[in-house]
Amino acid sequence: MERKNVAWNMIGSFIYAGSSMLLTALVNHIIGTDQGGIFGFAFSTFGQQMFLVAYFGMRPIQSTDVSGNYTFQEYRRARYLSCVAAVILGMGYIAWKLFVASPDYTLEKCLVVFLMVLYKVLDGFADVYESEFQRVGRLYRTGQAMTYRTLLSVFCFLTTLIITKNLVLSSGIAVISQGAGILIFDKGMAGNMPEIALHRRDGKEWEILKEGFLLFLSVFLDGLIFAMAKYAVDAQMTSIDNAIFVAIFMPTSVINLAANFVIRPFLTKLSYLWEERNFQGFVREISKLSGVILVLTVIALIGAWAIGVPVLGAIYNVDLNPYLWGLLAIVFGGGLFALMNLFYYVLVIMKQQKRIFLGYVPVCILSYFLSFSLVKAGGINGGAFSYLLSMLLLMLCFMGQAAYVLIKEKKGLLK
Repeated sequence: MERKNVAWNMIGSFIYAGSSMLLTALVNHIIGTDQGGIFGFAFSTFGQQMFLVAYFGMRPIQSTDVSGNYTFQEYRRARYLSCVAAVILGMGYIAWKLFVASPDYTLEKCLVVFLMVLYKVLDGFADVYESEFQRVGRLYRTGQAMTYRTLLSVFCFLTTLIITKNLVLSSGIAVISQGAGILIFDKGMAGNMPEIALHRRDGKEWEILKEGFLLFLSVFLDGLIFAMAKYAVDAQMTSIDNAIFVAIFMPTSVINLAANFVIRPFLTKLSYLWEERNFQGFVREISKLSGVILVLTVIALIGAWAIGVPVLGAIYNVDLNPYLWGLLAIVFGGGLFALMNLFYYVLVIMKQQKRIFLGYVPVCILSYFLSFSLVKAGGINGGAFSYLLSMLLLMLCFMGQAAYVLIKEKKGLLK
């Protein structure tokens, strides 16, 4: 069962991440980079931000709630509320862009953004089932459901796009197939698990939302900082520039995926070392993991320097020759983002969630001014360097806070 859980979780994660990274590239090839840029922003930037609202940071709470503080039905009702909030927020953003900030937003772009919001919100809703599968010890079902519904929605979207060349229609089909995938796979699998509790108590969904609110804000700000340069490019440049920026951004997802496979197996060991107050061993393991991330980053930088421009240019059907330094800045920033994630987990292990949130707030504000000013001054390369600087600030913030807590705990132990 353990091997089955691990195998299917890896399959599901790779397919989900792979489809997210390559969908924009396929759209570029099928209908051109102008519409590909619209789709890239709608899918991987704003749609992903609305996914975080729908997700509401609940998975860590639900999947580890082995004592059954809340039932599945209570988690599902909480997810209904967060999904409705995500749709309303998405509609508000589109209305603001259309009537206030960017009157040149086309009807097509508005429709594609809205449909991708719905698609990503459904993705966030599916997670309530997949978190429950993990909670009841059937992680392999999580991987299976994620695999099947992702393949179904991607197949339907791309098939419709190839036949019709209509991005709006294809996005609508993607939404319908995503909903069908949830009904067939997630809800279908849940119906065959008698251990999933369907009863509920009044008001418990609000308790869940309250418990996860600080974590949600942290995750939301994290996503906002990560994508701030994309928002700046979308606001100040063209849809083709959006497509180019998505292309040079792709390596960060690969680095982060690889880093998470390195980090996550060690989290339990780090937790035990911290609980035992084995500070020397704790620091040693963090140093090893930091070293691995840095090595991965150096390898990625060498690869980006040698073959990044022609390979990514061919994959995304864009000319990246003027953006080599921007690509290298993004790759380096991706390495810093992975390192920041390590210290994020360290602070969670230290039970310092408030410090995490307080770290995100000032960096988010600084990243806004950095991104919009550097994109205005330097275009795509300026946006890339704003991302690098934002990740550097966030990484130093979390690393500094972790070091402060460690020193404080050491002093407390000596006393």
